[in-house]
Amino acid sequence: MVRYGENNTIMYSALIGKLGGAAVWGEVEAPEELLRPMRVGESSSLKVGQQCLAIGNPFGFDHTLTVGVISGLNRDIYSQTGVTIGGGIQTDAAINPGNSGGPLLDSKGNLIGINTAIFTQTGTSAGVGFAIPSSTVLRIVPHLVVRAGLNIEIAPDLIANQLNVRNGALVLLVPGNSLAAKARLLPTTRGFAGNIVLGDIIEAVDDKPVSGF
Repeated sequence: MVRYGENNTIMYSALIGKLGGAAVWGEVEAPEELLRPMRVGESSSLKVGQQCLAIGNPFGFDHTLTVGVISGLNRDIYSQTGVTIGGGIQTDAAINPGNSGGPLLDSKGNLIGINTAIFTQTGTSAGVGFAIPSSTVLRIVPHLVVRAGLNIEIAPDLIANQLNVRNGALVLLVPGNSLAAKARLLPTTRGFAGNIVLGDIIEAVDDKPVSGF
């Protein structure tokens, strides 16, 4: 976790020692100029056979580094929710539960992907891991920053049109513990007779009309 402190300093969580064999975490203050972001590599120039390194927290073993090669490119990554992410990087670097969200690096330490999933029949690494390429990350992250904390699902234009919603953004889903739920935004539901009950429709943000998200 990172937060800004006073006098242009940054406070971030760090391992400061061990007590009785247990890790002790604390908040450390550091001048902003001493914190350098990770360099982002060009995932579009990757080659099969190129060395790569995965960093993560597999099975709770933090700061774990594994080494492998790029096994394939432009793989489709299938999620349990049915969402397919195209352009994935396949690697044989060991990726296990706890690695997801960690960086995949090239041999120069540049970020080339975000470890995301594995193909396995045992629940552990079978040498077939996948990462979202850095080019996709760079394209998506700005949208995540803009929408951080929104935590709602908006109806696509096709569905909104079928429901005769021509203006604004129709709220489909509102997670139970989200800020949107606390703000009492209403999702789209089905009535007792099976009819569709429209949720809230967001017509404007900061007095600016919206037609979707």
